[in-house]
Amino acid sequence: MYMAHADNPAATPVSHEAARQNPQALDPQALDPQTGDPQALEQLATKRTPSMRRSVIDRWVVSTDGVRLATYSYGDPSHPTVLCVHGFPDDHRMWESVAALLADEYHVVTFDMRGAGKSDRPSKIGDYTISHLADDIASVARTIADNGRVHLLAHNWGGAGAWDLALHPVDGLELLSLTTIGTASPEYYSAWVRDQLRLDWQHIRDLLSLWKTNTYMTLMQIPVITPTLFRLGVGDVAMNFAKWRFEKGTPPRDYGKHLAARNRDGLRIYPANIYSQMFGGKPDRVTGQPRKPVPSLVIVPEHDKLFPPVAQSGAAEWALDCRIRFVDGGHWLPLYQPDLVASMTREFVEEVEDRYPKSS
Repeated sequence: MYMAHADNPAATPVSHEAARQNPQALDPQALDPQTGDPQALEQLATKRTPSMRRSVIDRWVVSTDGVRLATYSYGDPSHPTVLCVHGFPDDHRMWESVAALLADEYHVVTFDMRGAGKSDRPSKIGDYTISHLADDIASVARTIADNGRVHLLAHNWGGAGAWDLALHPVDGLELLSLTTIGTASPEYYSAWVRDQLRLDWQHIRDLLSLWKTNTYMTLMQIPVITPTLFRLGVGDVAMNFAKWRFEKGTPPRDYGKHLAARNRDGLRIYPANIYSQMFGGKPDRVTGQPRKPVPSLVIVPEHDKLFPPVAQSGAAEWALDCRIRFVDGGHWLPLYQPDLVASMTREFVEEVEDRYPKSS
């Protein structure tokens, strides 16, 4: 099992735990101007680093189909860029703690996916396919990174879009590495499922372990009923219970309240992809088409109840130049164990940067 480094080279002037307990320590503007000490306020302001910024919209990026995406940045743009991509029902804020831990060494960028946060919310189901998500990621990467050189860090549906981009490169983008959590390539996943159809007990047991995931994904696609339940807050109750029951680590503060209700437009991602994308494509190893592999790290939370670890690791075995790391955690690992995610990402990105240095 992968263990994070005990010493954290990305420690910020204000400790991560202190930031959780006292968010005002990270942003002097959050202090009460009527009671705050002006001198102390000024001293705090001068000590602020890029990693201590409260996220505000840095710029708007327009995707290939005209959808506007809100982006947020941390750190020095001259440093290597790490682009963080969330899934449903989250928004860019799920990466804030991870970004703060990486921002002293990297230019970290997050954004709200279509249907979430401040970004546009297309009304058609067909506007939420994996290819649309991949186009969004590519559009942001080309806009915010030097020559489109990025390291991707992705979770859930964001990981599905990131994998699609890794397998189907686009012009103007140099994808240096891919780190995913709680997700899988739709193409590799479909190949893994077909591979499990062999009649032996181990493969049958692995397929049976997907029943919770299949039930969950089916429920997320019911027209009218599911969006209505999410609007009424039922989705938030269910997901907050799942986090309380299965996550390990310190619960994040001020995140997740009415999140699923606010971002319910993103539900369209399920009917847009589950059957047409997740069980359709064939990976390169099957078709034999040549492709330069993207160095990949698949972080598998051992207690992920939304997407079973056996499916995450099984799908990843189809990828080239890919390593798999199991960790003691749940589906929302970036929220509950940001230190671990930041440490593993940092180590992998440093290795890739050493292997493929930027040409002068």
